[in-house]
Amino acid sequence: MAKKEPKEDIVIEQEVVESKYSREELLNNASAFGVMPEVVAGALALVGGDEMTKAEMESAIKKFLERKCV
Repeated sequence: MAKKEPKEDIVIEQEVVESKYSREELLNNASAFGVMPEVVAGALALVGGDEMTKAEMESAIKKFLERKCV
C-alpha cells in the first residue's frame, strides 16, 4: 500500500475593505459611536478629510475626547 502524505491546509488571506463614510453620514449617525453630534463635529474638525472609515472615526473621537483643554 502506498503511503499518503498529509495534506497541508491552504490558508487564503482575504483583504478586508472597510467602507468609507462622508462627513455628513458620520454626523447624522453620531449615536452609532455613542456620542453627541457635537463630539463628532469636533473630531472631524481636528482630523480633516472628506471620508473616513468607522475605525478612523472612532480613533478621531478618542483623540478629541482625550485632548487637553486650553
